[in-house]
Amino acid sequence: MNTKQTNRVTMFDTVAAYLDSHNAVWSAMAPLAAAVQMFKDKIGAIGTAAQQQETPTGAADSKAEARDDLEDVLFLTCEALAVLGHAGNDHELLANTALTRSTLDRMPDDELITRANVVLERANARKTELATLQVTPANLDELTQALNSFSGLKTQPRAASAERVAQTQSLESLIRDANGILRNQIDRLVNLFSRSDSEFVAGYRSARVVVDRAATHKATKTEATKTEATKTAGSTQTPTG
Repeated sequence: MNTKQTNRVTMFDTVAAYLDSHNAVWSAMAPLAAAVQMFKDKIGAIGTAAQQQETPTGAADSKAEARDDLEDVLFLTCEALAVLGHAGNDHELLANTALTRSTLDRMPDDELITRANVVLERANARKTELATLQVTPANLDELTQALNSFSGLKTQPRAASAERVAQTQSLESLIRDANGILRNQIDRLVNLFSRSDSEFVAGYRSARVVVDRAATHKATKTEATKTEATKTAGSTQTPTG
């Protein structure tokens, strides 16, 4: 949540807590009780949306780890196939396996997946020859698994980003809904107690105020800086007399 949203949600929490502490005053008014429950439900939904919005998914880290695994096993497979390519004067095989670690690292995701598929196909066709270079079927299974893992994770960071955007939009909508319940229902219903319990109404109005915490904090720091500057200036003055 941004600062403006945080300040407003803090006000929501303050109002809910105030109403809870004065439940005996208003609980018998059924429309107000229903509105308060709706309001609390919205606060709960806001909390859930905010948590989902702010919780890191780790998708980017998982993707990076899967890519490292794929590059590692792919590079070693290419090295072995290149040996076979040189021995058999197989220029096509040499072209497909002419990859350094830095080349793999610079490849776009889709290009890396395409090349890995080509290399895996060539390797599966030469299992017997690769076995003489200590590249076992288990190693090729490792390449297959690494390729499948990275392919599955390739779009996850973007999907996670899209999910965060959706949660942000949901959060904005929930805050508007909660504010609407206050403005259109609870505020008006509480005002009906202005004659029978003016103290309750005054306390509610105080709780209803949105406090700009960021501005307050900034002002406090500014005042502290001014005070410190005044003290410093005073201490450097030359005494007269």
